[in-house]
Amino acid sequence: MANFSADEIYALVSKHTLTNEQRAVIEGAPFDSPALVIAGAGSGKTELMSLRVLYLVANSLARPDEVLGLTFTRKAAAELSARVNQALYRLRETDFWPADLEQDFSPAYIATYNSFGNDIFRRLALSVGFEQDATLLTEAASVSLADELVRSLNLETHARLEDWEKSKSHLIDLVLALASELTDNQISAESMNQHLQFFIDHVSGLPKNASGSMERFAYTEDLLASAGQNQLLADLAEEYRSLKSKRNLVDFADQVALALKALEKPFEHQHRFVLLDEYQDTSTIQTKLLSRLFAGKSVLAVGDPNQAIYGWRGASSRNLTGFHQDFGSPRPVTFTLSKSWRSGPAVVAAANATAHALNLSQPELAPVTLEAGKPQHDDQVTAAVYQTEAEEAAALAQWFMERVDENTSAALLTRTKASMAELSEALTKRGLVVEVSGLSSLLELPEVMDLIAALSVIERPEAGAQLMRLLAGPKWRVGAKDLAALGDLARFLSRVRDEVVASQPVTIVEALDELCRDSEIGNFSDAGRSRLIAAAQVIRRMRSRVSIPLSELAWSIVKELEIDIELFSAGTSVNPLSNLEAFIARIAEFEQAALRPTLGSMLNWLDHAKQRESFELPRSGAKQGVVQIMSIHAAKGLEWDVVAIAQLNQGSFPIEGRGAKGWLASGKVPFSLRGDSQALPEFAFQTTQTQGELKKLFDEFQDKNRAKHLIEERRLAYVGFTRAKRELHLTASYYKPGLKKPRPISGFLVELLESGLCRNTIEIPEPDPVNPASGNSQIKIWPFDPLGEKRDALAQGAAAVSAAEPARIENFTEFALLLEERERNASRPTSAFPRRLSASALMRLIAEPEKFAESLVRPMPGLFSASAQAGTDFHALIEDWLLGDEVDIDLDDQLVKNFAQSRFASLEPKFVEQSIEIVLDGLVVVCKLDAVFETELGFLVVDWKSGNSPTDPALLEARAMQLALYRIALSKWLQVGVERVQACFYFAGDAKEVMPSRLPSEAELVEALTKARTARRG
Repeated sequence: MANFSADEIYALVSKHTLTNEQRAVIEGAPFDSPALVIAGAGSGKTELMSLRVLYLVANSLARPDEVLGLTFTRKAAAELSARVNQALYRLRETDFWPADLEQDFSPAYIATYNSFGNDIFRRLALSVGFEQDATLLTEAASVSLADELVRSLNLETHARLEDWEKSKSHLIDLVLALASELTDNQISAESMNQHLQFFIDHVSGLPKNASGSMERFAYTEDLLASAGQNQLLADLAEEYRSLKSKRNLVDFADQVALALKALEKPFEHQHRFVLLDEYQDTSTIQTKLLSRLFAGKSVLAVGDPNQAIYGWRGASSRNLTGFHQDFGSPRPVTFTLSKSWRSGPAVVAAANATAHALNLSQPELAPVTLEAGKPQHDDQVTAAVYQTEAEEAAALAQWFMERVDENTSAALLTRTKASMAELSEALTKRGLVVEVSGLSSLLELPEVMDLIAALSVIERPEAGAQLMRLLAGPKWRVGAKDLAALGDLARFLSRVRDEVVASQPVTIVEALDELCRDSEIGNFSDAGRSRLIAAAQVIRRMRSRVSIPLSELAWSIVKELEIDIELFSAGTSVNPLSNLEAFIARIAEFEQAALRPTLGSMLNWLDHAKQRESFELPRSGAKQGVVQIMSIHAAKGLEWDVVAIAQLNQGSFPIEGRGAKGWLASGKVPFSLRGDSQALPEFAFQTTQTQGELKKLFDEFQDKNRAKHLIEERRLAYVGFTRAKRELHLTASYYKPGLKKPRPISGFLVELLESGLCRNTIEIPEPDPVNPASGNSQIKIWPFDPLGEKRDALAQGAAAVSAAEPARIENFTEFALLLEERERNASRPTSAFPRRLSASALMRLIAEPEKFAESLVRPMPGLFSASAQAGTDFHALIEDWLLGDEVDIDLDDQLVKNFAQSRFASLEPKFVEQSIEIVLDGLVVVCKLDAVFETELGFLVVDWKSGNSPTDPALLEARAMQLALYRIALSKWLQVGVERVQACFYFAGDAKEVMPSRLPSEAELVEALTKARTARRG
């Protein structure tokens, strides 16, 4: 019997009141059996789960450490942990705290699904033949290992490779994807190949038609070839899995599979109450592991079938529908959460209209029709359709210009990454601060493509297309005839080589390098020869540096090719190098994560990243004053004040035709072998008597797969629409360069327009009969003009200078004095002051306002130095250590030794790498706290330093300001008095913990910021 109601407990943490749905879940979910919650977008799942924990603890139904909470990302786990623990700290200060529960309680275990699987695996590893210290493979390391396997293949052992016509990187992608799918579904390659052989034998024996002819239709040959190719891929996937096992390597899927195998024996755990967040995104094998551990227990799974968008990475579409059966519910209990606290009535109405077809497709689940939690919320849904993509991009830039300020969060979402570069450029030209999220999105940006082209030319002789990009670009501007002559030279050298020994043709990359040895070879123009020789020398010089760290190599290429100068000269961005910095930071992460971080393996990883949406997960949440461009997949779980979704056209969104071949597409497991086969279309090929019947049945199978894919696209639209809090703007355009016929507007947008749920801001035009862009979109100046649009203005300025008469100086002394006075009084060069700063940037502003101002006018890239990289590696190691992740400990590293012997190594952190934003005198300051520990007095913020402690008191005092900022940020975030928060440094270089005797107050920080701003304006 509960002593306290959910409403009484909610009053401790909120001024609002519970809805009937929330109350029903908190009080009504069984204490001894499973329950499912179907929660709509923005319905407050995290708050609900934290309140459920409070209710259990306050009523002495559970101790905090008897509660397990699982979710998908570290960010989500940190947020849930923060919400639960903050609420428990408040509860502890009230009469609701159980008398028999100690004040110094053990917290609830909140983790990611992967981390939980890792923990189970480590405890049971020996029982399944693995060492407890098995190395956990990152995605980058997996690509490296698969690349090593593929490079070792030969036709003698794998004859089917002779028919492989696609790239090596594509083969790596398919091997990795299939290996993961086999593990997720607990299928051996042998079982898969037996099924495929049964298909091949049956189809091979089918007559063409009733006449009995054994000739084959082209589509029959295609199906047989697909099945044979998948047999090859199954063999390679099995070899990849064997290679991992031999080297004591595991990935997250392996850990779950091995833990499941080990759980055939009894396993003790302390968790009596389990919370499963985002349950629709779990895989088949994760469901099996969780149900084996917690079947029949008090499991509260929360999910939204309309947001099940991660099927491509293993999530099973049947997990929500099969929940009660999987967890042994004696009486199925299902709740709903329908109030959206994020969006207003306009956005909610649009989302419901889009979700209607989704609810019809899953009648076994209680459909959730969203309601606006704040019906008075003044939101709007608008749309606009343009003739061309260029017009659409320009209009979107204007739309954001009218709405985004330092207090507004904004996002531009797309279904694919293909147009992100153009959209980013359009917004940047209007002076907007833009952040492109996701590695594969960065790969589409011009400056990043230039850098990758150079890296490819250095490593790959076959990188002819990338070499052409460099030679025709702004650095060398080689003309068409000279490029053709380079091709002629490659063919000539191939003939010469063949006369000596049969070999592969000479590539243009190799032909260019030949110019370093013989500068007279080839039929080039004088200017072309000079430029090609210069290019050959630069590329050879870059190639000589491949032994240095990859991130340093990347920055050296940026400087060698003057990509940074080119970006600064364009002058359209507040920080022109931001995209390169983000990309090279990812390279540094690859170096840290890969088994063998070579240039070749990195290029394979980048090839993999272009195809895999798993690289799209964002590194941070919504930001004010910034337009964040990302895919809808990456946007899930985030929210912004204003959201625009671009390119809502048939073929772009929804993408059409994808996945039509089902399990006969490359690298797919036969549906009948999968754990969720009941939810997948069936292809009963074994019932066919002729190839004609086979074709008819396969066409029906493809139609079912297309319909299933369209449902998945509709879920994406629902997710995208429900990211908006205040405004949702939907756009489309009829034409892109090269199209002769206009593209239809997306059915998702047409539905909203026809139902009146979306207001068009301009009259929807009829498509022009001829592509308006066809007359000029394909016309480019070649070679590339480095001055671009600025050429006319610069030419006029140069002409004016050349035409000017020499000035007559009659009184040189007086003139010099006037110049001196003007220089003294001239205003300094200025740049728009950032609306948001990191804590470290704020400290630089306060310490040296003039230098900070100069860095705004002329920002310089931060090169990856060895010491900086050591600091980064140390921080990453400590983060993994404190989060309980697998850590590769080097006991010869003095920094690691010192930390391992410190008191922090054995403490349980409350938060790790926690990002908090606060407003200081109107400026948004982003604070990233390395670690937070709970103490008897309250909380302790620790800032890790890899160097030695300072001997100069003034230096320590300056650094103390940043600690003060972290202290204030945490107190505001936890809503506790600042006196309950302490802060210190830990200097790993000399193993010293330093706590300043006094930290500045918030008023003192504001005063220092005001002085710095005044000095900057000076």
